[in-house]
Amino acid sequence: MAKASPSFSNFTAGELSPRLDGRTDIQKYFNGCKTLENFVVHPHGGASRRPGTIFVREVKNSAHNVRLIPFEFNVEQAYILEFGDQYFRIHKDGGTVVSSGSPVEVTTPYLHTELADIKFTQSADVMYIVHPNHAPRKITRTSHTAWTITAVDFQRGPFQDANLTSTTLTANGRTGTVTITASASTFASTDVGRLVKLHHGFAKVASFSSATSVTAAVQETADGRAELAPSYTATTLSFHEGDPSATGLEHNDRIQDSAGNFLTQGFAVGMKISVSGAGTSNNNESGAIIVQITQDTMLLSPSADLTDEAAGSSVTISGDLVADSSFALGAFSATTGYPAAVTFYEQRLVFASTTEQPQTIFFSVGGSFEDFTDGVGPADALTYTLGSNQVNVIRYLQAGRVLLVGTSGGEFVVTSSEDAPLSPTNAVVKRQATYGSANIQPVQVANVTLFVQRARRKLRELVFDLNTDSYQAPDMTLLAEHITTSGIKAMALQQEPDNVVWCVLENGKFVGMTYRREENVIAWHEHLIGGSFGSDSFAHVESVATIPGALDEDQTYLIVKRTIGGATKRYIEYFNFFDFGDNILDAYFVDSGLTYSGSAATTISGLDHLEGQTVRIVANGATHPDKVVSSGSITLDFSATNVHIGLGYTSTLQTMRIDAGGTEGTSQAKTKRIHEVTLRLFRTVGVEVGSSTSELDRIPFRSSADAMDSALALFTGDKEVEFRGGFDTDGFIVVRQSQAMPMTILSIMPRLITFDQ
Repeated sequence: MAKASPSFSNFTAGELSPRLDGRTDIQKYFNGCKTLENFVVHPHGGASRRPGTIFVREVKNSAHNVRLIPFEFNVEQAYILEFGDQYFRIHKDGGTVVSSGSPVEVTTPYLHTELADIKFTQSADVMYIVHPNHAPRKITRTSHTAWTITAVDFQRGPFQDANLTSTTLTANGRTGTVTITASASTFASTDVGRLVKLHHGFAKVASFSSATSVTAAVQETADGRAELAPSYTATTLSFHEGDPSATGLEHNDRIQDSAGNFLTQGFAVGMKISVSGAGTSNNNESGAIIVQITQDTMLLSPSADLTDEAAGSSVTISGDLVADSSFALGAFSATTGYPAAVTFYEQRLVFASTTEQPQTIFFSVGGSFEDFTDGVGPADALTYTLGSNQVNVIRYLQAGRVLLVGTSGGEFVVTSSEDAPLSPTNAVVKRQATYGSANIQPVQVANVTLFVQRARRKLRELVFDLNTDSYQAPDMTLLAEHITTSGIKAMALQQEPDNVVWCVLENGKFVGMTYRREENVIAWHEHLIGGSFGSDSFAHVESVATIPGALDEDQTYLIVKRTIGGATKRYIEYFNFFDFGDNILDAYFVDSGLTYSGSAATTISGLDHLEGQTVRIVANGATHPDKVVSSGSITLDFSATNVHIGLGYTSTLQTMRIDAGGTEGTSQAKTKRIHEVTLRLFRTVGVEVGSSTSELDRIPFRSSADAMDSALALFTGDKEVEFRGGFDTDGFIVVRQSQAMPMTILSIMPRLITFDQ
């Protein structure tokens, strides 16, 4: 028989997998918990009861899915957008943005069944949104109540590869609205809105006539000319014979412009031109090809045969609108599919993954997000297709020190081949891992990207490793794989106060991972939100988003689905402050709740969203008997000036099996008895402790001198209690808080006897 006094000094390994029950050979066993429910682990080591959620409002239509998307202009101007069935609303500071008494609402094309596949990126007051079924759009905020969503007007691209067949396109005009005719079936009715690169210009399909004919609006070129081919009339043009010695050999004849406007007008090498109005009929060429050009000299192909002629006549030079096989069709359309991923990288807007080009990435012109003019200049747009032996559909783009590309078959990085900004001539793409990514937007934590693996059960950390000079992707769920078994469907990072990655699971549960890589803190914790849905005794969480909030804390918003009065309700809620301070009146531990603050009252109304529900109450900082909401109100047993009312929830922490006190090796599987436990607490009121959830004793905090309806001061220090547990081989310790009160556990120090024989 041996006595021992071990200490559970921290919980930074979080809730551990049942598969680790025998791994006492790893340190994280002693820093982990068997159960960690409705607790948040701090990087310091302790675990605090999570705060409750504050009710904002019911979504527009509880019958449909809803998704929350953060819109952050800066830390002071941050909003939560409620995306529902073909609309979004705006929420800020725990309320809804209204105009003339009604919620500000913007119409969108996104059906409620499409919301999960939306990806987004933001620059200042403009957010770009993509979805494979819809043209990319941008949300613009011009004031607190002025919001718009419009289709992105792409300029000069991006385009698919140039045509390599014998099919030709011909436009019947060079400006305005033109008809484009194809020599073979080329167009589809879904091409309306699609760009066409033709005759050294650009056009956008406005209407579909047939597979060989569409009407299109001519677009501006990079130099601001809205024409498919140039046409220039001047009296400053002179013609020069290329064979003045009359040898009979073909030479490059030329046209000169004393005004020097050839390049300005848009003439380029390879363009076919026609000339009219020359004084000498021989100079009125048709189909001549430009082989070299400067501002004042146009050199024609050897087959051209000009006659010397001085300037003076009004001469017109026009680019020919001939049947042209050198055309390209836009990469984004209802025919090809629209991009499914988007981000900003090195002053470029980057799209990726259309239906027809699932492995292709499209980079805008540097500093001009909607301009996709391609070329070889350092700022020109570029298009890159991942090369691999299988189709790797791009799932996400994430900008960091490099551009990370998550695909269904592996993870890639895009960077430059030299220490310079990315350009069309130095782009390099390399595969880093082969795990495959789910179609879920990742989160960026400092210089690390956390992404969900293809099967949705694992969260991986994509981080650069100096030892291997490559990116590694260790599994963050390895020690707690049971938590995410149902699959992750959404994530968000709450950076302040404790750097928690929140995950919404397919089964409706809500889990968090306290993540501090530099301190080796990876702690999973599970959260059951108050209320119920269907046959589950907990409410389902369907979406999560975070924005900066007050008190240096990020605000975490949720869409919570409950059964209320036999009907399905979807509510927008957000967590109260995690670090509420040292005032018991600010301690808020009810879900979907509201707070009354005012003159003394016994009837509290405004609880219609909890009609028929049994609610937990804290009045003037003290616990109050539960009540049932009737006609949207409750009646207190005594008057109060500060009341928190909402759905109750329980926080439970269960330690791993104790391994201490054995004189002959381990104490695991040996009979032991815990006879006393000391809990080191921080800002706590009310604790239950015992050997299991069915055998718990409540630790007294209130003395006989304290009035039952008065608030207790928050307790910080040690609570020593006799432990009501018998002899067993496990040695579990369970700590629970079921009251709507705060509790932070810094350490657990049991005293026990172990029997080696």
